[in-house]
Amino acid sequence: MNFLKALWGDDRGQSTTEYILILSVVVLVALRFKKEFGGKLSGMLNVLDGKMGEAMQDIN
Repeated sequence: MNFLKALWGDDRGQSTTEYILILSVVVLVALRFKKEFGGKLSGMLNVLDGKMGEAMQDIN
């Protein structure tokens, strides 16, 4: 019984567990919206790449 009381009062791994739970929620949300945001992000990066290429051609 003393072991259970000691285990119940021991909170050494609590913050690590909380960080893991928060990270898990963030990953699940990211995976949920990956398809929607992935296409938009890809489009924005393609536009940025095109503009950077144009700027480099203007410099040369």
